[in-house]
Amino acid sequence: MTIRKLEIYYTVSEMLSMTEAAKVLYISQPSISQVIKELEEEIGIKLFERLGRKLYITEEGKLFQKYALRMLNLYKESQKVMEDIREVRSGNLRVGASTTIGTYLLPDIIADFKQIYPQVNIELYITNTQEISESILKNNIDIGLIEGKITANELEIMDLWEDELIIISSPNKKWKKIIDRKKLEKETFILREKGSGTRDTYEDAIGIREQNIFVFGGTEAIKRAVIKDLGVACVSSLTIKEEEKRKEIIVSKIKNLEIKRDLKLIYHKDKEFSKLIEKFIDFSKQYNISKI
Repeated sequence: MTIRKLEIYYTVSEMLSMTEAAKVLYISQPSISQVIKELEEEIGIKLFERLGRKLYITEEGKLFQKYALRMLNLYKESQKVMEDIREVRSGNLRVGASTTIGTYLLPDIIADFKQIYPQVNIELYITNTQEISESILKNNIDIGLIEGKITANELEIMDLWEDELIIISSPNKKWKKIIDRKKLEKETFILREKGSGTRDTYEDAIGIREQNIFVFGGTEAIKRAVIKDLGVACVSSLTIKEEEKRKEIIVSKIKNLEIKRDLKLIYHKDKEFSKLIEKFIDFSKQYNISKI
């Protein structure tokens, strides 16, 4: 049973004339007769009766007509949905993002993307780099936007943006905009959990610290702790704009040391990109994150 057979059958059942149906469908009457015969043999039911020159639909044919219409409508609906997906008028996208990107960048990016493609549904999962990598390997998400390092050979990496890490402290410390690296050695340092991209980047630049540390599971908690003068921290420059405006924290850089990192897109090397994924990646690559 094919969509074309159902279309022919439904047209004949509505017009009750193979001759008229042939004209509408632009095929020969013998072809229509053959299709109806094949369909009746396939389902094992007599769909039409011919009395004299007139064609009548059987009771079984009337019942099948309802199902034929439902199947044809469902087919048309599926074609429309597929067209919408091809043209990025709809579709679902599952994005995993590490904390900084997911909290401070993606809400703006997604909001602007949906201004162009309002029917698209985007699911955003925020966690650390390690868990995002695992989710991509399990195909639980389509793409990941991360700050940290990955080791899985099955994953491909694409640089999207550049980010700078800075040192933040309480105004009570009265630190200057440029500080000596040794100044950090005497301070209690507040770090993210292991597996965090921010922590990995900081430890690559400064070295691993074993003593005088607090571990907090999120940037917002770290900022609150710094404001309360529990210690100092290294965070993304993207995360502290509001606190800096309110003069709740002091932003410093380390003398002769820039701590920069690439914010990256990762995906499974065997992943076949849909039009929606391609559009979202292109949109993100061109997005000016400095305006956020």
